Amino acid sequence: MGEITFLLLTKSSKFSGYCVAGIDYKSGNWIRLITEDLQSYGAIGAEDLIYKNGRECQILDIIKVPIISVSNDILQPENVLIDTSKYMHFVEKATIEDVLKIHPAEIREYILGNKYPYITEERVKQLGYSLTLVKVNNLLIKQVANLDGQPKTKVDFTYQFERYENISVTDYRFYLVANGTLYNEAYLVVSIGTPYKNRYYKFVSAIYV
Repeated sequence: MGEITFLLLTKSSKFSGYCVAGIDYKSGNWIRLITEDLQSYGAIGAEDLIYKNGRECQILDIIKVPIISVSNDILQPENVLIDTSKYMHFVEKATIEDVLKIHPAEIREYILGNKYPYITEERVKQLGYSLTLVKVNNLLIKQVANLDGQPKTKVDFTYQFERYENISVTDYRFYLVANGTLYNEAYLVVSIGTPYKNRYYKFVSAIYV
């Protein structure tokens, strides 16, 4: 199909690989890069994020990405299938200020349909999108353990005068940030993940403070 110029905003944990999302550098539209690996729901392997010179793609890189097709997925309409037989090519580095010029923070009543950590499949289909960039206040980092005792990073924050609590973080850059760290303002990329027990959980895929 050709290639796109892609500004990488999230490189977050997804199964054994990464969830890689960002914006079309020309149009500002959302794009989530996926592979044909159905077992991992299209996660991008680390080997597919290596430039020809051996360097790994990083957040806020502007990249030429070879693609095969647009997936037209109902739940994640931003999905674009990449051509893993070809290298991605680094163009230049961006800043969050560059991002906001192309794709300003989105303002809606709620983040992805409601103020809770998950939504139903029916609600996901009604939304028509699964990625959003928002500006929030009073972002609190929480380091907790799940039911299996495994460490998890979660956040509480305020958006549009509503308090959001216990939203899971998949931005690995914040896994070791001290519990209780508070940021007055932050930009978040929030994504709807794959289904789990008939619920679609929201993930903070990237945090910019």
